[in-house]
Amino acid sequence: MRSSRHLRKDHSSRLARLSWLSWLSWLVGPAALVMLPASAFAQVQPGPAPSAPTTQLPGAAPGPSNPSGSGPINAGPASGTTPSADQGVPTGAPSAVGSPSDNVVQGVTGVDNTGTAGARAAGTPPPGTGTGGFMDTRLTWTFGDDDFLHKTGELIPLSPTFGVGERPQYRLFFDNLNSRFSGRENITHLVMYKKLPSFIPKLTTEAALVMRFDLAQLAANTGNLNSAIYDSGSYLRLFYQTGETEKEGLSAVFFPLDTDRFRLGYLYDLSWGGTAASINQSIFPRLQGAAPGMKIQYDNRRFYVFGGFKTATIVQPQQVLSPGGENDVETVRVGETNYGFLAGAGVDPLDNLRFDIGGGYFQQGKFDLEDVRGKNAYTYGGSGRAVFHQGMPVPQSVDFLLYRNDPNKPLILFKPEKYEPDQLGFSISAELDWLQQHLKDFDVAGATKDQAARGLAVQGVVKAGYLRFSATGIMRELNFVVRNVPGFIPFATLPTSAKTDPELFGSIAADYHFPSAHLTPGIGGGVQLPATFRSEFTDGGVPAQRVIVVRQQGDESILPYNKDRSAILQARVAVRWDISEMFAVVGWVQLIRDNNGTLVVRDPAEGTASLRVFQSPNRVGASVAVQARF
Repeated sequence: MRSSRHLRKDHSSRLARLSWLSWLSWLVGPAALVMLPASAFAQVQPGPAPSAPTTQLPGAAPGPSNPSGSGPINAGPASGTTPSADQGVPTGAPSAVGSPSDNVVQGVTGVDNTGTAGARAAGTPPPGTGTGGFMDTRLTWTFGDDDFLHKTGELIPLSPTFGVGERPQYRLFFDNLNSRFSGRENITHLVMYKKLPSFIPKLTTEAALVMRFDLAQLAANTGNLNSAIYDSGSYLRLFYQTGETEKEGLSAVFFPLDTDRFRLGYLYDLSWGGTAASINQSIFPRLQGAAPGMKIQYDNRRFYVFGGFKTATIVQPQQVLSPGGENDVETVRVGETNYGFLAGAGVDPLDNLRFDIGGGYFQQGKFDLEDVRGKNAYTYGGSGRAVFHQGMPVPQSVDFLLYRNDPNKPLILFKPEKYEPDQLGFSISAELDWLQQHLKDFDVAGATKDQAARGLAVQGVVKAGYLRFSATGIMRELNFVVRNVPGFIPFATLPTSAKTDPELFGSIAADYHFPSAHLTPGIGGGVQLPATFRSEFTDGGVPAQRVIVVRQQGDESILPYNKDRSAILQARVAVRWDISEMFAVVGWVQLIRDNNGTLVVRDPAEGTASLRVFQSPNRVGASVAVQARF
């Protein structure tokens, strides 16, 4: 047996070692915490890794896996009469038609995709930059005045004098029809992306966390972070290659947070089934939180087919027994899960011809109107599109794409427009969207019925060398304009005695690029007849009518008695100067004539009664924007 002296010595030695270890951990711990973020974002060059299969759109005008698009190869016909978001401030010229290479927003190229996260310049990453993540940023400094003909307060909407900042009035009705953005926002996307081959042969796994930071909302100091920082299409994706090439396969996309990028329809302004409640584009009324879901799609060289669903929590009335123990029924309002189902297909019978079709059914909670309370509200319908194109890909909307940072595919987000002196290409598309909305019957107490809502768009884009030209025509019935309410009268059909007029508009635009000077002047203009709701009646035995003009959901004007809608004219002349691949200056002058705006004034004959009169219809504005995209 060992002596007690030896035991005490061993015990003291262990205590000393423990003491040193404690001091060492106390010193190393904070240092490790400080070093972890740096190491996580360090731009180190990873070692070689096995290449992972990637999916592409089928055929010459492929039909991609559209992981996030509504239907086919990502919806959205040619952006038509204005430059795409890739080109910054609208010039009134046609926007670039997106590449249909995949239903994803591509990231940097030429770098191994197993690297760590890091920022990257658009399309030109520095050597050694990892592709595990990336950021894309738009910063715009805008100075101007949207109406310098009138003093502030004379017209509605208000127009302050010359100042710095983006204004809603800078966006004309034909601007960026294929995007939710005007191109002048101050926003950035943080994307943490990873893609690796599976342990199962021919299976590829990938995932992306996509966060959008709206810097203008942050600067507004409203305290509402939900409108400034939010999910912008995070997803998990599996792709199983079924054919000899990567153009054929089965994919499953899981949206854990939100499915706004998964829509039906093709032109963004006519799309439906979205979940962006903050901009009045949610198919789910009274939506609480986000709307996650999933999508499954099979791609072939000549066709594709997809199906999916999304869920949403909607506050709706529910009848329960009174908690007092009696048999009385009590109505409470609770958040309940509602579903939306989407499906579609597309085919390329020829290399330059595409047909797309899609349909969906969306639960919209229960009616909370007295005579139909507790009955189900829902919307169902379909969309179809035909595209004939030559020398241009099938058009698609960037807002339907998934963010990916795939080194085997080119970046298409913010991609500068490329002009080739000998290039000749065109794209012609026609789209029809037909919805049926199950609403309360306005004319019959306690009854419900379906009400139709239709939209139609025809677009053409021609690109010949350095010249681009586009033309767009759109028709939207009043019920389609307010499809996300749903109904002009919320959750109710239109009265049979009421009459409506559809929205009609047409626009043309053109621009020409001077490569030696890096200048692109452009001009565009259009005519719009806004949708209306009219009520006819007799006033003292004299027939009369009252008309409400609806430009878009939430933008309405009540006209004076017996006055009808007037055509809205808008035009813009602009010039863009590209200083570098990422930096540009754009200046423009715009004209708006809208004789549908009204004001309420005191009736000079009565003295106390109010009188609705027309306000001045003309607005002339000018602005300059300095923009960087990286």
